[in-house]
Amino acid sequence: MTPTQNPYAAVADSLQSARALPGPAYVDPAVFAEERQRVFAAGWLPVARVSDLAAPGDYRSADLAGTPVVATRDKAGDLHVLSRACRHRGMPVVQGAGNAASLNCPYHLWRYGLDGRLLSAPAMDQSTAFDVEACALPAVRHEVWGGWLFANLDGAALPLAEALAPLAERLAPLNPDRLVTAGVLTYESPWNWKVMVENFLESYHHIGPHAASLQQTNPGLSTRATSDSDRFSILENPGASDDIGSFVVAVAFPATLMFFTEGVAPFGVWYELCDIGPTRFTLNIHMLAPPELAAVPEIVAEFRDQVAAVHGEDIPVCEGVQRGVSGDLYTPGPLSHLEAGLWAFHRHLAACFNSGSST
Repeated sequence: MTPTQNPYAAVADSLQSARALPGPAYVDPAVFAEERQRVFAAGWLPVARVSDLAAPGDYRSADLAGTPVVATRDKAGDLHVLSRACRHRGMPVVQGAGNAASLNCPYHLWRYGLDGRLLSAPAMDQSTAFDVEACALPAVRHEVWGGWLFANLDGAALPLAEALAPLAERLAPLNPDRLVTAGVLTYESPWNWKVMVENFLESYHHIGPHAASLQQTNPGLSTRATSDSDRFSILENPGASDDIGSFVVAVAFPATLMFFTEGVAPFGVWYELCDIGPTRFTLNIHMLAPPELAAVPEIVAEFRDQVAAVHGEDIPVCEGVQRGVSGDLYTPGPLSHLEAGLWAFHRHLAACFNSGSST
């Protein structure tokens, strides 16, 4: 990709001179094709919450920017991230989540262990090319962090714990490892994945779509980004008064979107971006809560209503941004100091495109 085709070539060296990204970053299929390799495959992507893989046999499927994988916990209690494309002809060996003794391809009934080993393959005895040892599901490098199981597709990224050490320190008082999934909201999202990340990374827009909600409790003009790292961004959101709780927003680049309330019993939210394409994706919003509160239906219902209401206010502006950046008259404008997280994100993308990796 030449400099003129690289939408991240002009990312500024300072926040004061930073501008929004050009339109092709959000609409060009060629840009997205490069992102699949340079950004997603080279980075760390969340596959599952570890608490959702609590028992031997538990599994959860995921799509990592076009690569189908499955996270499993085997009989010995070990975690794995595996390709879920059957080694025969590519049919996904499993869908969704659940608990099973093995992974069974529904096409020709090839059967795999939870560690990826091929256990059986009907009618392959006359093939001289068949080698049971060579037909295991490929394992994907993985790491546990913050209660998530992450995967790195190309196997070359900097260790996650090292890259996110300052973020882990900031979140430590909130103990995100302890939170469990209290529910999931799913939305089809007809906009580029970066529009979602950018919207999540700034609370400047509280003054607009959230004027009657978040702006009343956590004013947008009082928020502040506290890190200039190009691997993650932290956004502090203080309460409007001493009796209103604060919350912290964080994004581990490229696309792990986290939100946590601060207090005696913190709640959390994980925005999982699935089935990502050039101008669309499926959003799963995971509601995270302490186990004792996740077991109370009334609390979960109220939490769900709050999360749905906030995202409902974000949907029209994300759709609007996608329409705007798709037009011939769009020109990137300057960023506010309240959008420091966007600048950090853009620096991450620029580094990926300049080096070909996230490391």
